[in-house]
Amino acid sequence: MIQLTPIDQTVVGQELIQMGEERGMEKGELIGNIQMAQRFLRRRITTKKKLLQKSTDELRAMLRKLESALSV
Repeated sequence: MIQLTPIDQTVVGQELIQMGEERGMEKGELIGNIQMAQRFLRRRITTKKKLLQKSTDELRAMLRKLESALSV
């Protein structure tokens, strides 16, 4: 019988896990900044659930737009 190594115990698996964690942290930071900017601008706060459905690029674009509104 072939014994397979669990993915999280391989170098590649550990690297993939780390990449996922980093992306998740970046996305969480973007979401927090978006919601904070919306509060400062007294806009309706987009739910975390809706923001999590967006790509990182979409979140960055949203944040840039909000930041430019804050700079005015």
